[in-house]
Amino acid sequence: MVDADPCRTLDDAAQGTVLLVEDVHWADWSTLDFLAHLTRNLPERRVLVLLTWRDEAVDHDRLTWLGEMLRTPGFVDLPLRRLTEQETLQQLRRLQPDCTAETVAAVYGRSVGNPYLNVELIRGDLTVPASLRQLLLARLQALSPTARAVVAATGSLARALDDDDLLAAADAAADAVREACDSGLVIRDSEVGCAARHPVIAEVAYDQLLSSERRDLHTRLAKHLAGRMSGEATAAKLAEVAEQFHRAGERDAAFSWALMAARAAEKEYAFAEAGHWFSVASSLWRLSDLADDRVPQRLVLAERAASLLSGAGRHVEALALLDAAVTDRDTEVGTLAALLMRGTLRGLTDDLAGAMADLQRARRLVSAGDDRTLGQVYISHAMMLRGYAHTAETAEAAQAALEHATKAGDTRTIGQARSMLGGVAANEGRLDEAVEEAAAALKIARDLAEPEDLAMAAMHLTFVHGLRNDTDQVVAVADTIQTELRHLMVNEHWIEGILESNAVYNLYLAGRWDEALDRDDNIGRLPSGPAFKDSQLALIHLARGNLQKAVELMHGQEVFAVDDQPQDKSDYAETMALVRLVQHRPREALALVLDSAELSHDTEDELIAGSVLCIGLEAAVAAQSADGFDRLVALLRRAVSGVQAAALAAIVDGERSRIRGTPDPVAWLTAAQEWASLGRPYWEAQARLRAAEALLAQRRQTGARGRATEELEAARQIADQLGAAPLLSRIQALAKIARIHLDDSATEHHERSGATADPLLPLTERERQVLALVAAGRTNREIGATLYMSPKTASVHVTHILEKLGVQSRVQAAAEAVRLGLTGHPERPT
Repeated sequence: MVDADPCRTLDDAAQGTVLLVEDVHWADWSTLDFLAHLTRNLPERRVLVLLTWRDEAVDHDRLTWLGEMLRTPGFVDLPLRRLTEQETLQQLRRLQPDCTAETVAAVYGRSVGNPYLNVELIRGDLTVPASLRQLLLARLQALSPTARAVVAATGSLARALDDDDLLAAADAAADAVREACDSGLVIRDSEVGCAARHPVIAEVAYDQLLSSERRDLHTRLAKHLAGRMSGEATAAKLAEVAEQFHRAGERDAAFSWALMAARAAEKEYAFAEAGHWFSVASSLWRLSDLADDRVPQRLVLAERAASLLSGAGRHVEALALLDAAVTDRDTEVGTLAALLMRGTLRGLTDDLAGAMADLQRARRLVSAGDDRTLGQVYISHAMMLRGYAHTAETAEAAQAALEHATKAGDTRTIGQARSMLGGVAANEGRLDEAVEEAAAALKIARDLAEPEDLAMAAMHLTFVHGLRNDTDQVVAVADTIQTELRHLMVNEHWIEGILESNAVYNLYLAGRWDEALDRDDNIGRLPSGPAFKDSQLALIHLARGNLQKAVELMHGQEVFAVDDQPQDKSDYAETMALVRLVQHRPREALALVLDSAELSHDTEDELIAGSVLCIGLEAAVAAQSADGFDRLVALLRRAVSGVQAAALAAIVDGERSRIRGTPDPVAWLTAAQEWASLGRPYWEAQARLRAAEALLAQRRQTGARGRATEELEAARQIADQLGAAPLLSRIQALAKIARIHLDDSATEHHERSGATADPLLPLTERERQVLALVAAGRTNREIGATLYMSPKTASVHVTHILEKLGVQSRVQAAAEAVRLGLTGHPERPT
């Protein structure tokens, strides 16, 4: 049906009307005339006219029409910004809930936050869909071949191009550069530089070039960039030239520039970049290159590349490099070092058999009496076994490494051996000895300025401090070492993820949840793969009732749940079992814990499985599985040890009484006291709730109800302070059933003080600064720029602010800030 009088229809709408017209830049003139008439006659009508307009490739007449419309009173122009990477993640997760962080990064890198391109790329499995490709090709075909090459060139460097770069790409054809810019496909900004409107456009343009055209383009850019080099060039500038010569197929030039880029990056402590260029150099190496005595052997280059890439957490890439480089010939220079490096990488990627094979082959290459090399072989052996629960063998190898290194005066290997011996001592419960060895290793690593050794020693030291229940020391070591590492390497070392995980977990145990959540979210996150600490952060979100966030954080964590890494699998089981309990799936939770316990049984990892034991026992009770309960206790019998021994023993007794149907308040009261003495408030509150349940079950006994009231009140206060909403709900539900009136004065006082004395009391000073900027309408990127933090860190602060203020959106938070008088722009921190 065609409406003969659309204006009358709009005017007659009782509830008001929203008229949405998309892509007005393609509308015919009759439509534009109607919209002009409508928007100029709106005041008395309940009509909102919403137009969408693309500000690219629009003819002059339509631009004039838009200019006239913008002068109309009541007409509001709302330029839409690009989505941030976090917003892109949210959009893609709605389309594909199992979308990985790597996929999000890949999409964002090609769409730069364009919502339409995000959808097209994710639905096309990261390939450009045919419909989108045809649309872009139609626009590209309108350009001259040289102008198309200019568009393609915008994707050839990892930065915006300047005018000289574009002229080089166009072989000095200035008209072609202007043509590409005038088309709207290349955006020219005098401050930022020149770039394709979207990276996908440059990608499609490049795909259309013939192979010879691509080589010519890269050759022109390489010579242009090399010609601009002056003085001592940075690694980034050298890398640009190396990349262009490499893509041009100029082998000799690419090899020379790649080697220069690698050495420069290593001097700048950019180890990941250095590893990449050493890898490129090793792949291009020829025997004739040895005519230059400054050129290393092929395997030496490959081993150096793999070592640097491994430090950046790119273990699979480093292993593939050495698999391709190492041959069956033992006589090639660099074979022994390459075998030891490959064995270490195989150990890190769950191939212990392959690691041991490389180790045995390397041992055969060591000359008799070569203590230095023998020490390096033995320490590699110890490191290969790290995480595989082979304590005795690890200790033997580390001790042998220490002896040979001492004879040879190899200080670095001595430090590495002491670090490994410290880890062994910690696993065996010899904590004082563990601290001594780890501290000695840390000193040597500092003296030698070796980032790998520094990170490893710190990892062992934070682990030991955690076993000693010293959260302050765990956090202090993690923060100090990460600061020191930034002076030694630009990229983050993969072990920093473990340091951060140790810090977050110990803060969780200590009930310092806000402190854990406030830690910089970027720390411990490598460019690819899940972060170790996400499993620990998920524990906090579960305890605070945010199941969805916990599940998101656990996405991808299953890569750590491998059978030959018992400790990693135990960490995974601890969090995922809790997720299953919250989801009311106790049998699945119990199965996860039992599977983990089977692996940890009779290994050193059994000694540190106390947390997973507690969760498994709770799951067994919830599932009413007496057999599972007994099996779990038998498998993790040695977990009841260390500083937690008394608390864990009481938990076992308490849960056993529950599964038998005769809850014992004494066991739970003992557990509560022990957790309190250890400074574990969340577990203390849970034990007090269980004690109250048991006491109320014995309500006929004198004083039982009064004691239950005391325990519930104590548990309530702790849960309230922690923000543990699910636990607080359980406490209040039990109190309601038992008709116990809890003292809500603390909560009421908190609410009153929030309304009168200091309404922003729950917020840290940094959160107040962020909230003021939210109220001013700033984006996360703008907040980050103002307060010297990353956009992702700003996003984390905003999330915490929403939680603390009890609101759901930035708009509500801004309204709350205005209501509380927190307005104005905060000064930048000095």
